[in-house]
Amino acid sequence: MTYKKIYHKNPEACTGCMVCGLVCSLRFEKNGINPERSAIKIINDPEKGIFTPNVCIQCDDAPCIEACSSGALSKDPGTGAIVVDGEDCTGCELCVDSCKFDAIFMHPELKIARICDLCKGEPLCVKYCMQEALLFVSLKDYGRKTGEKIKKMSYA
Repeated sequence: MTYKKIYHKNPEACTGCMVCGLVCSLRFEKNGINPERSAIKIINDPEKGIFTPNVCIQCDDAPCIEACSSGALSKDPGTGAIVVDGEDCTGCELCVDSCKFDAIFMHPELKIARICDLCKGEPLCVKYCMQEALLFVSLKDYGRKTGEKIKKMSYA
């Protein structure tokens, strides 16, 4: 099955406004908005003058799921998103260490892994991105939306 994923449209599209992080944290945080606890981060590269959204790319092979010793991470069969079962997560950080994209972090108070779950198939970061810098499409449709050759998202 081909799932939709979040892709960065192009390097010039993101302005670093942080709306994506605000709406993400608003969805999950019970004690107010805190973009530091958002599952999407904005990386600023002042030398190149670009901002890059960093969010879980929902790896097909999912090393984070393999690394999870408690079985707290799994793929949602409906969306393909990697989800965390907060009851089973022990806070060991093996999933964090296994993610080569730095897209997983430990919630500082709850001590459980925090990862993008694609908002159950309706990602708010994509919906509210005023610059339309984020796309929620299948890899097959990515090239059609951007006019670029199909490629996997990279944060290098």
